[in-house]
Amino acid sequence: MDETDIACPACSEKSMEKGMDELDIPHFGNVIHYYMRCKKCGYRINDFAFQGNFQKEDSVEIREKKDLDIKLVRGSGATMLIPELGLELYPGPLAESFITNVEGLLNRFLKLLPLFEDRKKVEEIERKIKDAVEGKLRFTISMSDPSGVSHFIRD
Repeated sequence: MDETDIACPACSEKSMEKGMDELDIPHFGNVIHYYMRCKKCGYRINDFAFQGNFQKEDSVEIREKKDLDIKLVRGSGATMLIPELGLELYPGPLAESFITNVEGLLNRFLKLLPLFEDRKKVEEIERKIKDAVEGKLRFTISMSDPSGVSHFIRD
């Protein structure tokens, strides 16, 4: 199939490019990055394949500001929960893999808040996330991934 035959799910233009990169990332080893990007609107889908045998379930407790630097890999099939902040991230048809740190994960949640209508609840969650980013709250992140791709990297 020619790349131009793939319609973008965001803008419906047949302008998706697909590709694959092999990367050697410190602390991760060899990683294969699969992607699709729309040349018209910029919509993108990423996924990663990792070499290694990681636990299917893992959690990390964030106790102080320096813990926000703990790195994490989230595979597209992973569920992530932060009960103390009321945050949940589930897999779905457009779920994306990503590599970030705990602070980056919290910022991803902040960017999603405008999508919700209950302003009072949104303001409460936003305040909790900001307190967490400032190191004022202790919380736990749990990750479950049947594929065993998702994991935390504790230096």
